[in-house]
Amino acid sequence: MTNNFTIYNASAGSGKTFTLVKEYLLLLFKSKKPDAYKNILAITFTNKAVDEMKSRIIISLRDFTAGETSINSNPLFKIIAEETGLSEAELKTKAAKILKSIIHNYAAFEVSTIDGFTHRVLRTFAKDLGLPVNFEIALNTRQILREAVDRLISKAGTDKELTKVLIAFAISKTDDDKSWDIAKDLFEISELLIGENHQEALKKLKGKTPEDFQKFKERISSEIKKTEALIAETSHEFFDLLEKNSIGEKDFSGGYVYKHFIKLRDQKPIDGFEKAWMLKLENAPLYAKSNKNQAVKDALDDIQSLIVSLFEISKRAYLNLDFLSSIKKNLTQLSLLNAINQEVELIKKERNLILISEFNPKISAQVKNQPAPFIYERLGERYQNYFIDEFQDTSQMQWENLIPLIDNKLSSENIQDPASAMLVGDAKQSIYRWRGGKAEQFIDLCLDTNPFSIEKYVENLPDNYRSGSQIVNFNNSLFSYAAGTLQHPAYANLFQESGQNPKKGDFGYVNIDFIEAENAPEEHEIYPEKILEIIQNLEQRKFKKGDICILTRKKKEGVTIASYLSENNIPVVSSETLLVANSPEVNFIANLLEFSLSPKDNILKLELFDFLAEFLEIENRYPIISSNLSKDGKAFFNWLKEYDINFNLDEIKQLSVYEAAEYIIRSFSLVETSNAYVQFFLDFIFESTQKATAGIADFIDLWKQEIESLSIVVPKAEDAVQIMTIHKSKGLEFPVVIYPYANSDSKSTRMDSLWLPMEPPLDEIPMNYLSASDKMLNWGPKASDIYTELIHQKELDTLNVLYVACTRASQQLYLLSKKEIDSKGNEKAYKTSGLLIGFLKEIGRWDSNINTYEFGEIGVPKTSEKNSSANIISEKFYSSATQNQAVNIVTKSGMLWDSKQEEAIEKGEILHELLAQIDYKEQVKPVVAQAVNDGIITKDSAEKIEKLLLEITNHPQLSEYYTESATNFNERDILSPEGKRLRPDRINFSGKTANIIDYKTGKFDISHEAQINSYAGILEDMGYQIGSKNLVYTNKALKVRLV
Repeated sequence: MTNNFTIYNASAGSGKTFTLVKEYLLLLFKSKKPDAYKNILAITFTNKAVDEMKSRIIISLRDFTAGETSINSNPLFKIIAEETGLSEAELKTKAAKILKSIIHNYAAFEVSTIDGFTHRVLRTFAKDLGLPVNFEIALNTRQILREAVDRLISKAGTDKELTKVLIAFAISKTDDDKSWDIAKDLFEISELLIGENHQEALKKLKGKTPEDFQKFKERISSEIKKTEALIAETSHEFFDLLEKNSIGEKDFSGGYVYKHFIKLRDQKPIDGFEKAWMLKLENAPLYAKSNKNQAVKDALDDIQSLIVSLFEISKRAYLNLDFLSSIKKNLTQLSLLNAINQEVELIKKERNLILISEFNPKISAQVKNQPAPFIYERLGERYQNYFIDEFQDTSQMQWENLIPLIDNKLSSENIQDPASAMLVGDAKQSIYRWRGGKAEQFIDLCLDTNPFSIEKYVENLPDNYRSGSQIVNFNNSLFSYAAGTLQHPAYANLFQESGQNPKKGDFGYVNIDFIEAENAPEEHEIYPEKILEIIQNLEQRKFKKGDICILTRKKKEGVTIASYLSENNIPVVSSETLLVANSPEVNFIANLLEFSLSPKDNILKLELFDFLAEFLEIENRYPIISSNLSKDGKAFFNWLKEYDINFNLDEIKQLSVYEAAEYIIRSFSLVETSNAYVQFFLDFIFESTQKATAGIADFIDLWKQEIESLSIVVPKAEDAVQIMTIHKSKGLEFPVVIYPYANSDSKSTRMDSLWLPMEPPLDEIPMNYLSASDKMLNWGPKASDIYTELIHQKELDTLNVLYVACTRASQQLYLLSKKEIDSKGNEKAYKTSGLLIGFLKEIGRWDSNINTYEFGEIGVPKTSEKNSSANIISEKFYSSATQNQAVNIVTKSGMLWDSKQEEAIEKGEILHELLAQIDYKEQVKPVVAQAVNDGIITKDSAEKIEKLLLEITNHPQLSEYYTESATNFNERDILSPEGKRLRPDRINFSGKTANIIDYKTGKFDISHEAQINSYAGILEDMGYQIGSKNLVYTNKALKVRLV
């Protein structure tokens, strides 16, 4: 057997997960070891996909062990039996052994997200990579950026140069009739810092100071003035020329040339340089055929070449002015990027953070251009086989980081246990370009690219096991036609060869419906009405609401639909309808917390009273609010005593945020039964305040940032119509899919910006970030190529989104688009509506008088084999004050700082755990601080433990081993020739000399000496000389025994 590299090109519904599980199980069953899974690394892109793959593997193994399982009843069992040559009995026995091993060593069952894997790499090699050993991960990078921007703006008035820049920026915004608030713009530009697609460009700007940008901006402003002067001069020359030759506007054919130079003179915008009269300016007569004045005609003929010359000069100058103005537009924000980044670095240092967005760049910096990166040398010994799922969503940096690790195995020979790499993906489902996913990477791998030295095998999965034949055949036809609309040949070929064989059965229904609307408000009325009509029709045919999913491109479309359906008593589940902020109780708690900080805020008083009046069912409200509105703080709530509510606002100020929220809930009896919104809000408070010592003010700031995105998770068993974005639907399937607003514009670059490399002489700032526009086609070859590439990518990405939407349905698919045709019956080919109309014309179905087109029969619902489970709902909400000390919370058994914890320390349980994290003495303080944060020890115990650790690391017999320059391994396994695992607490290396340290509790025992001697013996067998063997006894008085 030899090493192999396989790529599966898996279209939607082609049994990708089945194939992955099959290949994974084959590795387990072909191996002679019951724990072969320890040598397999499987990577996918969401936690949900990780859970699905793990559960599929475990369930398959469990099914294999069942007595009734046979090759006739289980297709996967049959394939494994055929490909391994094992009998049914042998398979069942081996499956039981493998399953038992996985359950007993679940942590070694490596199915992970790519972020989870890179996190483990960083955590394992933190010291080697120069990272704090006990770093925390910041998952909400946007929150850190917002804080960094706020910090930067708060320096206005203290930092002279920065203040100048910020004021100039605010003034420039007001000059453009935009809000002077610069925080939003700075936050948007700061997001470049965390986007993988921007890292290369940002490297080139790294050394540039605000002064460099200011000088460059002044130079650009100077160039703009020169160019404007040239345009003005050219227009004056034109009119002088006409005056000398007695020519007026009416003498020109259509007056186009004359009007063009009028616009230049009056500094009005020119709408492109591709008009018919411009293209034939040099050769066609400038006068109209009807012109009878021969003298004028002769004069125009004589000066035509001069007019053409002036036109060309003005054209070049105008395009150059466009270019210079676009560069100037973002220079101020760019100049502040480094300053924002410095604030981010300060926040990270203060809180011991690493942003999740840094994972890949940090590993990339170590592995790039190194044949055998040190961080993979040790990892490479563990992993023999690699699986990467959803490869089309892998970013370039993620893949480049994995190549050396995989190559390390694929390029080495191991006949007994061959290495393998398997990639599974579908470039047609690549819809995450904005976060680094590159369809082109997978396309290239399926064609000619091969990063490894061994031969690759590309296998297509041609069958569709998800959808009925009508849906599969419709999609085959639609996307085969769509291939012809793509300009890039590789993208066109991708869809040309995307046809699938339907395997699910001969059923399915597709409906294309075009609405007629004059404007956006009309669209927002008609689309929801159409959807309601479809849902009511489906209900009559016995479809459940839970079978229906509505997919949208934008969240606001989902909100519009959800509101309309809710008004018409259709239960809806969506991240928008489930926003925590939709709960009146949650808003009341948040408002009351804020009121404790702003006790004179009348708007908050009105908000609080409005809720309480509804909650307490007060009919005559005006007398109460009018007599209490003038009262501040605690006094504002005096009227509540009449309703037997005893609430003291001052109490809140004495409590943590979480306890304050629970106090509010108890005081007002806000929640009697289970309330998912309130519970989620409490979880959010707990998670956001447990690590930081954040007070109410910090929490309210965070709540206002997250208010539009925090939503609760709803159980699957709810019978409600689901609404989600197409991006969230990826990997899922639904019996019925409705896709409204299906009218994307594949050429729209309104929301896009591009990095443009600058060329001499304007290259003091080497890269500029510009709004994408077709004007770039006129800015030279480099800008033109970059813009053209963007348009090709937009075409692919737009079609990919449509492909993902059309391939989610198993039984019925509804596409709702807008009828957009001109007076000649021509569609807009660059829009989804134009694509659908063009397709209908191609197959001979289009009729401009018909708006609805059907494929197949509606039929009856196909029942799912999956069992629906009823949801368990808590009947009561429990809350008790922590101040009554009825409940004590501990984080680890045996680690209480009373007599039990003292005993635990004497045994060395805690010290062992902390010493394993310490390489050199300066790490003692941060490791102890982190132990307090993690709840391993209390603040009261920290001083005592820190003192013990410093005694050990500063002990005269040991101190040389706890320096930053020392080389050591803590708690690393050594495998003896007999297969026994030995784990010394610490080994220090100096060349080929090893010094062993083992921590013990209690009194000296001869077994301790025997143990450390066994460590020494195995190290000597490995070729090391033993310098010293140290037994460290952590009793009340520290003792070090040299063996």
